[in-house]
Amino acid sequence: MVLRAQRRLSPLLVAIDLAVVVTCLHLAQVLRQSVGLGMALDQGMAWLTPATDLSAAAAWALAFFVAGSHVSRRVLEADAWRYLVLSCWLGVLFFVAALFFQKVYDFSRLLVLYFFVAAQVGLVARHLATQLVLRRLTQPFARRILVVGGGELGEEVARRLSEAPFGAKLAGVLATDDKLDAYERLGSLKQISQVVKAHSIDDVFLALPAEQHAVLEDVILRLQADPVRVHYVPDVMELALARAKIEDLGGIPVIGLREPPIDEAGRLAKRVFDLVAGAALTLLFAPVMLACAAAIKLQDGGPVLFRQRRVGENGAPFGMLKFRSMVVGAEEKLQELGIDPNHLPADNPVFKLSFDPRVTRVGRFLRRWSLDEVPQFLNVLKGDMSLVGPRPEEAKVVAQYSFFHRKRLAVKPGITGPMQVSGRGDLPLKERMKLELAYIDTWTLWADLKILAKTVPVVLWGKGAY
Repeated sequence: MVLRAQRRLSPLLVAIDLAVVVTCLHLAQVLRQSVGLGMALDQGMAWLTPATDLSAAAAWALAFFVAGSHVSRRVLEADAWRYLVLSCWLGVLFFVAALFFQKVYDFSRLLVLYFFVAAQVGLVARHLATQLVLRRLTQPFARRILVVGGGELGEEVARRLSEAPFGAKLAGVLATDDKLDAYERLGSLKQISQVVKAHSIDDVFLALPAEQHAVLEDVILRLQADPVRVHYVPDVMELALARAKIEDLGGIPVIGLREPPIDEAGRLAKRVFDLVAGAALTLLFAPVMLACAAAIKLQDGGPVLFRQRRVGENGAPFGMLKFRSMVVGAEEKLQELGIDPNHLPADNPVFKLSFDPRVTRVGRFLRRWSLDEVPQFLNVLKGDMSLVGPRPEEAKVVAQYSFFHRKRLAVKPGITGPMQVSGRGDLPLKERMKLELAYIDTWTLWADLKILAKTVPVVLWGKGAY
């Protein structure tokens, strides 16, 4: 209910915020002309034209997209002001770049500073005003919600509902374990009908972990005579249904479980970024790649590249390129180490040794500085991979995915990603899954830029690189 309202408000708030930005630009000109700072100006001097206004609006529209400040799932959250502040930093950079490309060299730098400050104040004030107005308007009509749940799922649902910006109020919980101790308990499951009447509950959310689903039927039967809406939250909410879409098909309610995790505009922006940045990085690292290839060839005369079959977007296999860092025939030498790659631990089926005797001297250097991964820029340009995304896995690892973990395959794998900047090879499979699924659910272009920036110190530090 709240999410539906957020989807409707998001385009409207974008339009309002762009109007705020253009208004702040004109306010900045007034301040520049009236405040006695900077060099003296000719009477009536002005910098703003319709083209300048359009440049400012376009710059901030791009900034809103990159920062993800107007994504429907967060546009009305209490801390959404942080994304608006970030969009101002990006917006002013894009605006100055637009002026440069238009060859407007005499634009007042002090005016830009005033504009930057005014835009931040204006956008944050708009956000706070929106929160206040919606809260005041909807408070008398807010639906009172009861959460029946337990485990991490119940805790997460209760937290999200308690933070709902408007239209909903968490009245309390009926808990099946101690995970919901932070919220007011209104009774036991057997008392649910009485609790609904006593606390004027409008909506009941059933958020039970899989092992507690046996109580669902009992709870639903006890509520049959009560005029409340009952919502069932599956145990796989964050994995499979974070992007679910409910539609009506000829009167039949349909839940789409495979809605694209990144919309078409986002996919286009991500691909363009991959092509531009990937081409630039390929040219930048070309001398390094030649040096690495020469070192590998001179060491033992074997092949320079190692092509390994990995599983990509939507489960499609592709050949991932790496500089060869092991001796020739390394796969066959596993038996000499007493290791069967087909029988690895279920909790971490990715085979890696902190000190692998099959790694050559040159290979150890390449791995330490992650130079063995550099040829994957070619995979990015080809379209098999992205610069940022979940790490591509081997088919034997993907075969152990649960049904819901396969959502990880809904986007292109990346050279770097949340796993690489949060532990790399030291993370168990479960933790990697959690990080990568969270990345998919909350993707923005800005998130990709942050991961790329974090990758540099991680590579220099070398933790988990083996």
